[in-house]
Amino acid sequence: MTSTARRVLAERGIETTIQHGAQPEDVTLIASDSQGYPLFNAFAKTHGASAEQARLIITEHIDNLLDSRGTPSPTDLSADELRTRVRTRILPGGEDRPNEPTFHYARPFAEDLILALCVDFPTTVSYINDAHVDKLALGLDELYVFGQLNTDQEPVDERIEPVPGIQVVVGESLFIASKAANLPAVLGAAPLGTLFTLPHRHMLIAVPVTGPETLAAVEHLVGLTQHVLSDGPPPGGVISADVLFSRNQEVSRVSATDEHGATSIVVDDRLQEALEQALG
Repeated sequence: MTSTARRVLAERGIETTIQHGAQPEDVTLIASDSQGYPLFNAFAKTHGASAEQARLIITEHIDNLLDSRGTPSPTDLSADELRTRVRTRILPGGEDRPNEPTFHYARPFAEDLILALCVDFPTTVSYINDAHVDKLALGLDELYVFGQLNTDQEPVDERIEPVPGIQVVVGESLFIASKAANLPAVLGAAPLGTLFTLPHRHMLIAVPVTGPETLAAVEHLVGLTQHVLSDGPPPGGVISADVLFSRNQEVSRVSATDEHGATSIVVDDRLQEALEQALG
């Protein structure tokens, strides 16, 4: 698949070398002008595809990357354009990488996760990074308000209830998982809170805390999340395999994974209080 991507770029006049990351699928093609063409997302989409389907996926991916080079910077957009195009997005926090943009402005979402801002264009998404912040037509507070509103309004393609108590929200939108930053907008009110996972950007799996059935539903939540993640690297990578608990706009991690990969629920004080209230 890497050779296919290099061939597609060569056909468009761009010769590249291969740069490998920490994982086998983390491959970036580097052009002579130092422009990088990451292939991780394309490889994820080709999982289970035929050779011809994979070629078409990679070609479309490369063409979208090339189109994005002509996309304006977030700092070039007017206030009205930003209000329309800005989105909030939940991302793994992690450590800064050398020579890559930083997101210190981003708001903490949960342990190891941040709520960042990006700009949605027709064929690509541009992240707002620290270098942009002081040059934008709007301040961060307003950007977060409009960004969350726009993420809330992103279309959901399907809602599934595989077992009683579990809600699975999926869609082609890149911002489905990021709807977790405002769960009532996508799931409705849950006064006692919601347990959820974010396997990848196109999926949100949730269990509202309601009563004795909640703990059984959480076991299914863990199993379903692991099943989704066992099917190869997802598009955009894993956001979080942890079980998170949200109540009153505060999010915490309530799961732990041992050395054998087994996940268990760790009931913190907030979740304990919610469960006690649910049990009456």
